[in-house]
Amino acid sequence: MSQPEPKKTPEPISPELFRNVIRHLASGVTVITSTSKGTPVGLTATAVCSVSARPPMILISLTTTSNTAQGVQETGAFAVHLLSHAAKPCAEQFASTSKDHFEGIAWHSDEAAGVPILNESLGHFVCTVEQSFAITDHILFVGRVVACELNDKEPHPLLYFDRNYRKLSPASESPANNLEPWGSAKDIGLPGWGW
Repeated sequence: MSQPEPKKTPEPISPELFRNVIRHLASGVTVITSTSKGTPVGLTATAVCSVSARPPMILISLTTTSNTAQGVQETGAFAVHLLSHAAKPCAEQFASTSKDHFEGIAWHSDEAAGVPILNESLGHFVCTVEQSFAITDHILFVGRVVACELNDKEPHPLLYFDRNYRKLSPASESPANNLEPWGSAKDIGLPGWGW
């Protein structure tokens, strides 16, 4: 009886190759908000996913050093805002290096968790942190949804694909026509969006 060949350790994948492949994963664009030292904080994010419907839970991934990650750690709460394609300027503002992402943005404080809620979004989830995990230079937060709302005035989501904001359109015979370009994040120099 022969012994199986030992498995070879795969070569590490280069960050450039990883970024080149992952930028082709279309994602909904969100703004994550919280409060840090009594001040509203927030950032644009695509690393958001549902975890469970019973109980309802959402996972977000934030850079450890971001003010928003620090706010979520301090307060144990955050909000996830789903952006419509009309909210592209909001996505750009929260992705910028501006000190005050909330300048000119209408918002109010959520009664349950005290986190900032953007008045203009496709919908939002208010979450309290159930668990968090440090992974390299990011923190994963699993949040229990304690409140959510869908604003049906603007049902068209803002997407991010291949370093560009996109609008969703009906599937067609030509796959190239399914995601309409809506401006380039690269062109406006969004930090941390090197995919």
